Amino acid sequence: MELFNILALAVNAQPVQEPNATSALLFSFYAVAVFLLIQFLGARFFTSCKERFSSFPLISFIVLAALAAGSLAVAFFLKELTHKLFLGVVGGVFIWTSLGEIAEHLGWYRSHARNAVWIYLLTTVAWLIMVFLIPGIPIPILGFIGYPLLAWGTHLTRIRFIHKWGATSFASTLLLLVMAAISGGAIVAGALIGTKFAGMIAGLIFAVSTWSIMEIIWERGMANGPWKHIEE
Repeated sequence: MELFNILALAVNAQPVQEPNATSALLFSFYAVAVFLLIQFLGARFFTSCKERFSSFPLISFIVLAALAAGSLAVAFFLKELTHKLFLGVVGGVFIWTSLGEIAEHLGWYRSHARNAVWIYLLTTVAWLIMVFLIPGIPIPILGFIGYPLLAWGTHLTRIRFIHKWGATSFASTLLLLVMAAISGGAIVAGALIGTKFAGMIAGLIFAVSTWSIMEIIWERGMANGPWKHIEE
């Protein structure tokens, strides 16, 4: 049985739809394109507004947190499982951007601190318990928590590697290769599972891993990041 169907049954739900590799690949492509476009444009917009308005990060934090809460609330009123899953993940994107990326810009936490790792591990264990041991957890909540865990884990790994060994180290090069393998493997897995939602999640994993690869490349000075013109 496909991994996604096992997850669906674990939360007392039915599989989203019949497998279709082509459809899954198309949804992967859309997810990758939308994610990377938003990341690039968002980084430029955020750093530009941050320089002009000192309160902009805090305002962004509040707005994105409100959008996350709204997405999760609306997801409970939807009928189709696909839509519930999708909107739950969208809410997860909003909450990670708010509590993760912007909160770090505000100086509320340090991603390379040891306590950040422990909090992440405890949150991951809690999510796994909800998925596999507690039946009946609303599926939007699993998507809402799942995406931040994906992005946060990737972010923590990259930051700690660079902080400990440096962006140009052999360890960071190995990390680039591992992330590249994960990116490709995610797309293959999404196509094999064959549902549209699996394709979207595979695309998100690919996009998050690719973004982290680009972050290391930018740290090495091999290319300019989308916010480079602001920092100089």
